[in-house]
Amino acid sequence: MHSSLRQKACLACSVSKRGCDKQLPECQRCLDRHLDCVYPQSKRRYRDDSALENNQVHHLPSSQQFLDLNPLGDRFDHESWGVINAPNFIPVVPDVMFPFIQTPSTCGNTLSTHSLTHERASPPDTSTPWFLQGDTWEIGRVTKDTDCVVDVELELKSFIQSVAEMLQSWVKNGHNSFIHRRLYEKGLPTCLQDAFTTLTTYNGRNSAIEEVVLQIALDRLAALTRQGPPTTSGAECILAHLARVQSLFIYEFIMLFDGSVRVRASAEKQLPTLRQWLFQMWEIVKEYRGEEGHSNHDQSAETELDSEYNACVEQWRLWILTESVRRTYAVVECITNVFEAMTRGWASCEGAPMITVRSGLWEAGSALEWSELSCSKSPILVTSLRPIPIMSQYEAEEVDELVKEVWAVIVGSDRIQYWSTRKSRAK
Repeated sequence: MHSSLRQKACLACSVSKRGCDKQLPECQRCLDRHLDCVYPQSKRRYRDDSALENNQVHHLPSSQQFLDLNPLGDRFDHESWGVINAPNFIPVVPDVMFPFIQTPSTCGNTLSTHSLTHERASPPDTSTPWFLQGDTWEIGRVTKDTDCVVDVELELKSFIQSVAEMLQSWVKNGHNSFIHRRLYEKGLPTCLQDAFTTLTTYNGRNSAIEEVVLQIALDRLAALTRQGPPTTSGAECILAHLARVQSLFIYEFIMLFDGSVRVRASAEKQLPTLRQWLFQMWEIVKEYRGEEGHSNHDQSAETELDSEYNACVEQWRLWILTESVRRTYAVVECITNVFEAMTRGWASCEGAPMITVRSGLWEAGSALEWSELSCSKSPILVTSLRPIPIMSQYEAEEVDELVKEVWAVIVGSDRIQYWSTRKSRAK
């Protein structure tokens, strides 16, 4: 039998560098993890043979080049980081890009209005808000089948810096692009209070207390990971999961990109925990449909106006919670992949979520403002893997800033800039 007829490992197992039993129609690993199991076509090639013929060797940028940007301060020391060379690394983009690249399962079908903007082509479940519909919690999967070409070093360095600025905004203003200003309006959870004070102290450290600050961060990270999962239910449970994921991410971001080899090694050991917590949070929220609804007030005493207003406020609060989950997932997964790619040359990417793209919804200051905008125009709830169709259909000012940051990793900041200035050039 010709070797070309051999069954190859599925794309999910290949990208994750995991063993694949090559069973049809789906391998056992994909079944266990609820992944889209897609096998490569026998004639498809993912390598540029001309590069091998010309003896061209592809290298990943050195981790020191990425970390020299000093995202959280100006006293980082990354001399201990070596250059990562990957002689057989042929794809035009590194694995760190793959969570933000379209897959056959999500892109192979003809594009529909529903798949782009979540305007329902089929009869909706009227009892469930548009942002809680079951299909909106599908995770976009990974493949090497892409035509994305970006400046790897430039785009990843830019994204690390953007996340650092988001964290700075949180400690200065109380909110950022993935922590909504109204998310913790009833009080900041204890775990996030600790992360907040740690980050603030870290930002203001000097050489005399730097080791003390790092030790505090290490101790608080260790204490956080020893805590058990939330035991509440409903929206309260989702919020508790989200708070601990955000807290752990803040500690990890500080220590992974600090110059200390000791703290970086300790933080790296907790990356599997961060991913596990992220998965647990996602499993909880994707089954949630706002069941507690009107349980917090007496509906029998409501007027029609009261009922409409309360429903509007509840939907807004639910959207804030679930959209914060989506955005946190996207940011955490991307940063984790960046670090893995820099240190190992590849990343165990777990996919990317759908995000609300419509500009203004995240910044809305009231339930009325949010409701009017989401009802007057499509919210554009889409997978974060597919920027090109949305960029072709919408103007740049209609798209949220965080989404643009993520898309810049896929198509390059130069293309995002060209798209952003397209309207002004047409005048």
